[in-house]
Amino acid sequence: MEETLQETKDVKLIKPVDRWVYCKKRDVVCYENIIFGRNFVVSFDKPILEIAVNKHIAIRTESEVALIDLEGDIIWRKKIKANAICCCNGRVVVGVGKKILMFNTDGEKVFSKRVGKVLALDFDGNLFVVATDKGLKCLDTEGRKIWELSLKANLVRIGYAVAVSNYNDLVLLTKEGQILWNKKLDEIIYDVEFGENTIAVYTYGSKVKFDFEGKIVEVVKENYDFKFLPLPYILIPKKIEEVKALLRLSKSLKPKIVKKLVKMAEKTFKKREYGKSYEFLLKAIEELKRLQLVIKIPKKVYLNEDFTIRVGYMNVLHDVVDNLVVDLTDLEKYFEVEPKTVEFPPVRRGMIVRSDVKAVPKFEGLFRVTINATSSVGDVSKELEIVVGKRKIFRLFRRKKEEESFVELLE
Repeated sequence: MEETLQETKDVKLIKPVDRWVYCKKRDVVCYENIIFGRNFVVSFDKPILEIAVNKHIAIRTESEVALIDLEGDIIWRKKIKANAICCCNGRVVVGVGKKILMFNTDGEKVFSKRVGKVLALDFDGNLFVVATDKGLKCLDTEGRKIWELSLKANLVRIGYAVAVSNYNDLVLLTKEGQILWNKKLDEIIYDVEFGENTIAVYTYGSKVKFDFEGKIVEVVKENYDFKFLPLPYILIPKKIEEVKALLRLSKSLKPKIVKKLVKMAEKTFKKREYGKSYEFLLKAIEELKRLQLVIKIPKKVYLNEDFTIRVGYMNVLHDVVDNLVVDLTDLEKYFEVEPKTVEFPPVRRGMIVRSDVKAVPKFEGLFRVTINATSSVGDVSKELEIVVGKRKIFRLFRRKKEEESFVELLE
């Protein structure tokens, strides 16, 4: 399949919906190792982690950097393990270890500068802004330091100003290194674009437009027709730590399956199988959501004898859960139930609420029922199997000593 894709031009292809998208830029979208442009498709050996689009498209995988033109023709490619890339007017700048390197359109190295461990960078033709493990550095095209700030960042974009972000923190700087404003957004920031009067900030799920003063002028929800996972090497470790914190909070729920899923997520992340790793984390969160609704019944239930159903809810995933209602009407097919619904007050994170419901079995046998909970954060259901038995009555007969058995009388 990949060989066919490598040569395909000017055709509409069905996009590989089973693959994850780790990076996109305008109308260029990368489905793991396959890059789709407006009228071209090119494949690489490894998933594409970052692209930069200018007059050319610079591409970074975990083991290679490449430059292609806007028609999809490969200009050059190099076996380089880079952790950041950008391009401007035919020049490609990459971060490799503790250095930044510049290549021209012929693939020749024309610049090299040691700056510290490179995390992100951008280049506008006149200056470099590099995010390192020690902070931000701004250099001119001769490699001379212009300014330096102790700001952490995993994304850098240069326009009429400099935007840097660290996960969901956004800071806007002048090109002289002065901080203009900073904002905290709800999700990870994966791209920033400078418009004529606004700055568009792309988060995982929305596009937020700011004016130059830092005021929000527009928020647009982003709906993707693909499985999108921007900056997976940053997002997944954060997500793993979040789920581990939720595990500690939900210890009383005995989340064994969740622990296994987190271990699988860590294992696949180490193999750089980012999509699989994230899917394990999504399953872990779904399992935690299900575990929040707790239904307890006695081990033994008998026909026509009442028993207690304990209905509980522990809020693990949300700041507050409002309008929580547990519906037990499905039990009415086989049981007398009172009450049929249970309403709870707002439940803050870490809180547990409980209520007891009386039920009386109508029939003997094995019954499967569904208990539903609705709330401000969504719905969750739980299926139960209840075995109703019939109590056995034992009668003990004692024979009087003076009584003789029927057999004895016959002898």
